[in-house]
Amino acid sequence: MSTCVAPSGIPPRRVSDELTVLVQCFDRDAAGNGRLMRELLQVDRQAFFDTAIQILARGPESRGTRYLTSVLAADELLLPAMCQPSLPQHQALALARAAFQAGVMADVLLARHLSEFAASVDASSTPPELQRMIDLLAEISDGSRVLPCLTTLLSHPNPYVQSKAVLLIGKINRNVRWVRKRMVEPNGRVRANAVETLWGVDSEEARELLRGAVRDPDNRVAGNAAIAIYRLGDNWVIPELLKMAEHESPLFRATAGWAMGETGDLRFTRALGKMVGEHDTMVRTRAFKALANIRTATLHARQAGEWRIVARHQRIRRKGKRELSVEISSMDGRQQYSILPTQLLLSEDGQEVVNYSVDERPVPSAMAISFILPRTADLPCHPLQVGVSNSLTWKRAIDLWCIAPYNPTARPEFQVSLAGQKIEFAATAVPDLEGIPVKFTYDKHAVEEALRKFPPKTDCSDLWSTIRRSVESAKGRSRVNRHIIVYSEDETHQPSGYPELVSAAMASRTTISAISRITNPALEGLCQMTQGVCQTIASDDEITLLMEETCLSLQSRYTVRYDPTPDSRELKVMVTTPNGWGETMLAIPPPSAMGSD
Repeated sequence: MSTCVAPSGIPPRRVSDELTVLVQCFDRDAAGNGRLMRELLQVDRQAFFDTAIQILARGPESRGTRYLTSVLAADELLLPAMCQPSLPQHQALALARAAFQAGVMADVLLARHLSEFAASVDASSTPPELQRMIDLLAEISDGSRVLPCLTTLLSHPNPYVQSKAVLLIGKINRNVRWVRKRMVEPNGRVRANAVETLWGVDSEEARELLRGAVRDPDNRVAGNAAIAIYRLGDNWVIPELLKMAEHESPLFRATAGWAMGETGDLRFTRALGKMVGEHDTMVRTRAFKALANIRTATLHARQAGEWRIVARHQRIRRKGKRELSVEISSMDGRQQYSILPTQLLLSEDGQEVVNYSVDERPVPSAMAISFILPRTADLPCHPLQVGVSNSLTWKRAIDLWCIAPYNPTARPEFQVSLAGQKIEFAATAVPDLEGIPVKFTYDKHAVEEALRKFPPKTDCSDLWSTIRRSVESAKGRSRVNRHIIVYSEDETHQPSGYPELVSAAMASRTTISAISRITNPALEGLCQMTQGVCQTIASDDEITLLMEETCLSLQSRYTVRYDPTPDSRELKVMVTTPNGWGETMLAIPPPSAMGSD
C-alpha cells in the first residue's frame, strides 16, 4: 500500500507536503510512491521543483532522494535546479552529487549546457550562471566524460572561461608538456590555472617548470607555483616566499601572505608579523588570515602527539656548511617517522635557517654495536644500564649487540692499621686480554642478561684495551655497519699505541661515540677521527637520555646541511607535520671540533 493517495487538483502547499512525505516514506512502497511522485510532478511542476530542491539540499541521502533526483533528471529539471542562482552553491553541489548517486551523469548534462551557454557570452561579461556551471563542473567531474566540451572553450574570448577550461583540462591530463604550452599565454589567469593543475605532480620536469613559474610576472602564477613546490616538500621555495613577502608590488606581498598561510609553516610567522603592519589593506588582511591558519595548523600538530627528535652534528664535509644527522621516532623509539624537507625547521640562536638541504638515506643495514661500560656492582640500577636497556626497544633482529665491561682505572688500595695509620697496597693488576674477541649476540635476552651480570675482574681489561678488542672483533664483519659506544668516568690518559688504535678503527670503518663524565681529549680525538661524537655530561641525570639518543642516532635517516649563522651557540631542530611534532636543542660545537679550517 502507498503511504498517500494520488494527488488531484491540490494546491502548491499540499504538493510540497505530499512530496515530502513520499520521499520520507519511499521504502514502504517504492513502486507505488515512485508512481505518485511522477503524478505529483504533473499536478504543479513549479511547486514540485521548489520542494525537490529543498529536500535534496537538506538531505540526508536515501533511496527516496535518489529516486526524486532521477525524476527531476527524466523531466529535464535537474540542470535548471543546479544552475538556479537563488540556490546556494553548496546546495547545488549537493544536488549534483545526489544525481550521481541516482546514476544520472550530471557532469555531462552540465558540460553540454556550459558549451552551449558559453557561445552566447562575450569577452567582457561573466554571467553568474556561467560561473556557477564552471565551478560545479570543477567540483563534480573528473573530466573523463566532458573533455570534448571543455576543449572547445580553450579558444573562448572570455579570459575567465578560458582559464577555467585550462584548469579543468589540466586536472584531467596532469601533463607537464601540456602545461608548458599554456605558459606562453598572455592571460595571467590562464597561466595560474595551468600551474595549479600540477599540484601534486612530482617529477624533475614538473619541479623545473614550477621553479620558473615562481618568478612569473603575474602574482597568481607565482603563488600557485610556490604552493605546488612547497607541497612537494621542496624547501627551495622557502627563501623565495620570504623574498616575495618583500616585493615592491602589494599584489605579490598579498599573494605571499596567502601562500604562507596555506603552508601552515611556523617559520613564516615573523615575516607575516611585519606584513600585519602594512598600509595596504589586502596585504594586512592576508597576513592576519595566514597567521590564524598557522596557529590552527600548529595546534593540530600538537594535538596529534609529540615525537622524539634525535640530532647530532657531524664532521664538516662541505666548506661553509654545517651538517647534522636527524632521526624522528615515537617517544618510546618503537616507530620511526618520515618527513618532507619543508617539515623540518632550523634556527640558530633564534634566527631562522632558510637555506638548507635534506637528504634521506636508506634504512641502515645490519649493525654490530659494542657497548663499552665500566665494570660496577650497581650497574643493574645505574642510569647507564637503564639507557642501554631502554635502547633495546629499537634493536632489530638483524643487529648484533655486545656488552663489553672494562675495569675502571686502577687505584691504590688503602687500609687502616690498628695504630690508625693508612697502609697503601698496590692496585690489583688489570688482566691482559689482548687477542680475545668480545662476544656479539642477536638475542635481546642475552644482552639483558649481560647488563645484569657483574663479571669477574679477571674477565675484564682496561678501557683502551677493551676498545681495541672491540675494534679488532669488528674487522671480520665486513657486511655490517660497525659502531662502538663508550661510557667513561675518569680515564683521561692517552694509551700507548693510540695512533695505531685510531688507524685500526678508521681502517675497519668503525664509528666510535662516547659519553664522558670529564673532559677526555684522547677519547674526543678518537671519536672525531671515526666520525663519532664525544659528549661530556655534568650529572648522572643525563646518562639515560644520552645513551638512548646515541643509539637511536645510529639509525638516523636524514642528513641536513645548512648555512650557519656566524658565532651562533645553539641550534633548535623542530619537526611539525599534521601527524605530530617534536623539537630538540643542540649546542653548536666549535669549528675545530667538527674538522673545519
